[in-house]
Amino acid sequence: MNGIEQERLLARRIVQRMGETGQPPERGALRVNVGTDVFLEALKREYLEPIRAVGLNSTFKLIQGPFGGGKSHFLRCFREIAWQEGFATSLVNVSPRECPFTDMQQIYRRVAETVELPPGDDVAEPVQGIDAVLRQIVEARAEATDEPTLFEWLRNEAAHARVESHAWRRAAFLYMEAVLARQTQRTELLGDWLRGTRVPSSEVQRLGVREDLEPSTAFRWLRSLVQLFRVLDIPGIVLMFDEMDRTLSLPRRQRREIGDNLRQLIDSCGQSILPSAVCLYAVPPEFMTNVVPEYPALEQRLRGPTTFSDVCPTAPIIDLDRVPLAPEEMLRAIGKKLFGLYTIAHPEAALDEATQDANLLALARQIGGSQLEIGSRRTFVRAAVALLAEQHRAGQRILDEEEIRRLAGLSAELPPALEGEEVF
Repeated sequence: MNGIEQERLLARRIVQRMGETGQPPERGALRVNVGTDVFLEALKREYLEPIRAVGLNSTFKLIQGPFGGGKSHFLRCFREIAWQEGFATSLVNVSPRECPFTDMQQIYRRVAETVELPPGDDVAEPVQGIDAVLRQIVEARAEATDEPTLFEWLRNEAAHARVESHAWRRAAFLYMEAVLARQTQRTELLGDWLRGTRVPSSEVQRLGVREDLEPSTAFRWLRSLVQLFRVLDIPGIVLMFDEMDRTLSLPRRQRREIGDNLRQLIDSCGQSILPSAVCLYAVPPEFMTNVVPEYPALEQRLRGPTTFSDVCPTAPIIDLDRVPLAPEEMLRAIGKKLFGLYTIAHPEAALDEATQDANLLALARQIGGSQLEIGSRRTFVRAAVALLAEQHRAGQRILDEEEIRRLAGLSAELPPALEGEEVF
């Protein structure tokens, strides 16, 4: 598949998803991003680029935004920027039932399961998991050098690599050796262990790996995973945690446990034990008023005179409510992005830019002036895709006011977004 075909396939996927659900895509998020470019560019300039250059400047940022206000979309956009810079990434959905931030064993497992290297292209299926990542790295090196040299490198690195958990370091390098030696049973055993899956202790102890994933070791394993990437010549890793709003209903004791774990993560980012890492944690605004004050040590680290901006990139909180566009401006900008994608997805439509710009502007004014700002994005996206599809298949023309109201009204009748459902 050539580059033009890949672009067309990705554009079709994005248009279909946004037309069907009104939600931004998981892949290709940057292509429809509006309003947060200044935050993304500042994060890239102040953190990703220095980390890639010299391995310094690890950071923690709290992403704050209302329900449906674009937190997940922002994380996906930043993930794509991190991939462009060569970083490994892990995006973890945190929820009280499936993956609570009170349980660092679960957090480690989800990071180990979701970590991935930059994909080969925008339409490639993601290859996730610490075992898959290590396999990719060692197989890529095997193509560039002979096996004896590679085996010698692995054994030298295994002895000297600065990785906190000796057991974790040994397991990682033994796994890569087993991949080279095509030892299927050993790779499966060590791959499961690295992912945090419970395996018989006797089997890994025979390999000199004498540690299990426990509450007392989970944070050390997470730090060790992060530390390994720089050893293996990956610029760094971006850890992203998307906290669902339901955390606010947790008992006070559990909220304090979340605060304590966050405090440890923040402190680790400021020290050499968590090198070359950018950690983002996305929460609703109520997190700062209902959770953080219960844990003074965390509040001291997050409270500040201002929020993150292009001129103040050291502030720990990125507030997605502070985008520089008014609702109507934002909808019009989203419309322009959708038009560009639709023309790539359906070049046969030969849509006239001036005609469709007039239609999309009228739709943005109709929806932006009659609905709440957050809900209007979902309504507008579905209406805009429907508009472009009709213009494609039924012929192009400037729509009258009644037709614009009809499109806006049909989309407005959609049920509200569910908890955890992402808008923009």
